[in-house]
Amino acid sequence: MITTATRYFRAMMLVACCLMAPVTWAMEVSYTLAVVRPTTGLIDVTVEIRNASGASLDIAMPAWTPGGYGLMWWVKNVQQLHAEDGAGRVLAARQVDTSQWRISPLAPVVKVRYKLYVPKRLMDDIHVKLMGPSTFMYVVGESPYPAAGPVTLHIEAPEGWVIATGLERLKPGVYTAPDNDTFIDAPIEIADHFDRMTFKDHGANYEIFIRNAHNYDRDNFSNTIKHIVSELAEMMGGAPYDRYVFLMTGQNRRGGGLEHLNSTNISFKRYDSSASSDYRRLIYVIAHEVFHAWNVKRIRPAILGPFDYSRPQHTRNLYISEGMTSYYGMLTLARQGIWTREVFYEELSKEIKSLQTSPGRLITSAEDASWNAWITPGNKAHTFIDFYTKGNLLGLLLDMEIRERTNNRKNLDDVFRRLLAEYGLPKPGFPEDGLQSAVEAVTAEGKGDSEYTQFFADYIAGEVELDYDGALKQVGLKLEITKGDPEPSLGLETEVEGGVPVVSAIDFDGAAYNAGIMLRDMLLTVDGERVVEQTFASRLKSMQIGDTVDVMVMRDDRILTIPLILDTHRPATYKIIEDPQAFPGATAVGNAWLKPYAPPFE
Repeated sequence: MITTATRYFRAMMLVACCLMAPVTWAMEVSYTLAVVRPTTGLIDVTVEIRNASGASLDIAMPAWTPGGYGLMWWVKNVQQLHAEDGAGRVLAARQVDTSQWRISPLAPVVKVRYKLYVPKRLMDDIHVKLMGPSTFMYVVGESPYPAAGPVTLHIEAPEGWVIATGLERLKPGVYTAPDNDTFIDAPIEIADHFDRMTFKDHGANYEIFIRNAHNYDRDNFSNTIKHIVSELAEMMGGAPYDRYVFLMTGQNRRGGGLEHLNSTNISFKRYDSSASSDYRRLIYVIAHEVFHAWNVKRIRPAILGPFDYSRPQHTRNLYISEGMTSYYGMLTLARQGIWTREVFYEELSKEIKSLQTSPGRLITSAEDASWNAWITPGNKAHTFIDFYTKGNLLGLLLDMEIRERTNNRKNLDDVFRRLLAEYGLPKPGFPEDGLQSAVEAVTAEGKGDSEYTQFFADYIAGEVELDYDGALKQVGLKLEITKGDPEPSLGLETEVEGGVPVVSAIDFDGAAYNAGIMLRDMLLTVDGERVVEQTFASRLKSMQIGDTVDVMVMRDDRILTIPLILDTHRPATYKIIEDPQAFPGATAVGNAWLKPYAPPFE
């Protein structure tokens, strides 16, 4: 029998045990970023750690940036690192690896301070642009991953400057993120002025911050972007964020972009015409980066999040994460009518030409190109393929394959929606064979032949030439390849260095290859006349195929004269056109392929 007295005694014992148990507090990490004198090229960063456990803690600088796939060793910009406790007493800070320091002894409050060098192109007297991985060191948790828990950031900027970032704002100058990966993902731009535009779509708030003057029609530009995000959100079942920020920098040349969870960082040619090829490319870059909010930031290979920032993170699936993002960037613009069908076909044709004129396509697979993204091949001219380009075209082929097998009941859109449902953040990323599994499941749902082993073995793991016509015929199109007139050729390409052409690529089994000319040879004369970049192409056309010419090169410190038999070059044009003999129903499939999900752009 349990009496009231017994219950009282047990309750008191429980209280006593709780009072005697040591109280543990979760570790807190906060950063202070101080832009005091931007013209010095230095900013001050303080990392404050409270309630850390153990005898010491490690703090590290990322070696790479997600989306970059190359070791950058951002520690190269860190200087004057030191540590202290909450009372200002010096703590030992010992470098234990290339990018990692150990702080000891541990104190209830640890402050790590360092100065960060920021190149002039990223910081001057009117702005600073910062990427998380190249700016913020992280507390090492369960090695090699950053410590868990929320992060707070305090920004001290020059008076009157505006802060633009995708981070959640708590109050002016103070921001937060739920974890280190989210924190480090968000770029930050601080400037004396931005051209700011806003709109809402699918329940999300969008902000466009443009730094530097430009001649773009603000309403048309903002409306174009709105149609891009609306199309993709409708296709993918809604926006995966509450707020999205475009950080855009106008410059005097074309630029590029980098994806983030709820923002993108894009540079572009600021004085331009909406009819120009550079503007066409800018709109494509925007669509590409927006789709990245799903593909790679939420749908990602398992190794790409949570992130190990200390070493290369190899996956065979970058052709999906980057290349198929390119496919949907283009497809989105075509579906919305931002690009005409003719422009879309033209851009796809350029992608085909790019791959088909790359010798590496015959010896390097899409998977191998993805895995080796972290290195530059020594024999790049003969072995390299761009996984962006091949992945784009694999997206086209796979989309058409699914449509054919399921009688257009299913397509690649369904595959990405399935991947999002099964593996989307915060769930673990998809396994290395995750795409094939998703494709087979979607095709089975569409009552089609769901065996894709041969397709993936040939086109993705292998180097079999892509069957463009087999894919394009599904939507009433075909690839027209037109060979130009035969022209004499040296069988090489050059890049001008110091005013002298230097051999940068050699055609396999071509004239230069068989003559013994080597990469990095300096091309001096052909038949006694100096090679001048501006006139040599015209001069070469006046020669005859099969003629033997004397090519003088400098190889290291030696001058060599090499006899070379001029080869045949027939420049080819690649053009996707409507097939007048398309099979019945192909036009309907093509219309379904390019049908918009959201109201089209006008």
